[in-house]
Amino acid sequence: MEGQLNQKERSIISNWVTQLKPERTLEVGTWKGGGSTLHIIKALEANRQGHLWGIEASQGIYESMVANIRSAGDELVARFTPVFGFSQKVIPDLIKDMSKDAVFGFVFLDGGDNPMEQIEEFQLIRDYVPVGGVIMGHDAKLRKGKWLVPYVRAHDNWECVLHDVSEEGLFEARKVREQPSEESRKNAASVLSSLRRQPTELIGRWLPTPVIKVIMRFIPRKLLLRITQGRK
Repeated sequence: MEGQLNQKERSIISNWVTQLKPERTLEVGTWKGGGSTLHIIKALEANRQGHLWGIEASQGIYESMVANIRSAGDELVARFTPVFGFSQKVIPDLIKDMSKDAVFGFVFLDGGDNPMEQIEEFQLIRDYVPVGGVIMGHDAKLRKGKWLVPYVRAHDNWECVLHDVSEEGLFEARKVREQPSEESRKNAASVLSSLRRQPTELIGRWLPTPVIKVIMRFIPRKLLLRITQGRK
């Protein structure tokens, strides 16, 4: 089964799920299911409790993922609910449907390359993670996660670790208090504002999409990956 993340990253994720024994887990960005998705489900099955909701926004990838997970066995399928759509819409809908039961002990963020997406996902889900719960993000050293890491670290109610176990990097944040202090909340907002004012990000937000697409056609692939994903 096709999947992303290396063995160390998969092991870190599995170990947290095994340790936390969460009743509900959430993943944004399943890809084809063989990486984090399958390993979270296997850890839940090993715990003999828990369920994963996996969000995927690409239609073709979503269909491949669903087919792959179905082939993994009935006991694993029973612990998984695939959800198609964009996280900014899906997460509020899930929370609304679950009502008072909307508590996620473990969350894994690995969606699109726009760094603001992980910020928005964190903001949507942070109040529904209990003290002791964990939010993790992939591509923490690349463009996707380069805002989430300093933003979450600026909050004093999260204990953070950056696992340097791959080119992409795996970010871990464990909730240690229900809410941050007002001072750290303001500091985090200031950090995010500064990150959003970086020249390349401003250009990306202000230039019309057709213009950006034309420019991208003339940029060498290696440089394009550096700009869009932060890869060296």
